[in-house]
Amino acid sequence: MNSKWMTAAAIAASSVFMSAAANAQEKDQPTSSHEEKMRELAPAVRSLELTIGTGYTQGFGDIAGGRPTLTDTAEAGGAVQIGVGYRLIPQLTLGVYGAGAMFGRGGQVDSSSNLYSASAGVQADWHFLPSHHELDPWVSLGTGWRGYWINADQGTTSLHGLELAKLQVGVDYRVSRAIAISPVLGADMSLFVTESTPASNGFHNIANPNVNAFISAGLLGRFDIPVESNASEVAAR
Repeated sequence: MNSKWMTAAAIAASSVFMSAAANAQEKDQPTSSHEEKMRELAPAVRSLELTIGTGYTQGFGDIAGGRPTLTDTAEAGGAVQIGVGYRLIPQLTLGVYGAGAMFGRGGQVDSSSNLYSASAGVQADWHFLPSHHELDPWVSLGTGWRGYWINADQGTTSLHGLELAKLQVGVDYRVSRAIAISPVLGADMSLFVTESTPASNGFHNIANPNVNAFISAGLLGRFDIPVESNASEVAAR
């Protein structure tokens, strides 16, 4: 039931993004030439960049040898991610991210279980067509921490480890100089190295841990907030 609510929230948030994009586009209809429109759509450089996304996520693979897989313990669920970065040049943004997910119960967990995951780390975004284009393909690569929890009536199992690599790809549709909307696909490689269980006294290392993966798909909104004046941009406008 929790995963259904998360999925419903993801769909609702996606609808809000699309509505905001449509409204912004209507308000920013150009009255001048095509070149002026493209110049107005160029993203703000040297700006604080905020991102928020939502969608579907699913874990795959083994936590360690001889243990249930991530698909045995959890079904697909809904996820939310946020990011804060600094756009150094039109092509490059450096920043930090955080994400949370709630999954449906798999076949090898207690019926009282609720399953969650979270991650946080650093990332870099590279934009291929950042200036004077409505459509801007991009790729993001990050790394950090990942946690995973199985919360049941008998207690909580908690796993922690590394998000070895977080890869995302998307295509920004820039509706104004400050706002872009993007479909996004992601794949993360994780390695859980420590855990605590209801039967254990604190955390202990996981024997023979395996690399596993989480995939995701959804919609992301990007918001650019200029924090420095740029004389060349002002002159261009």
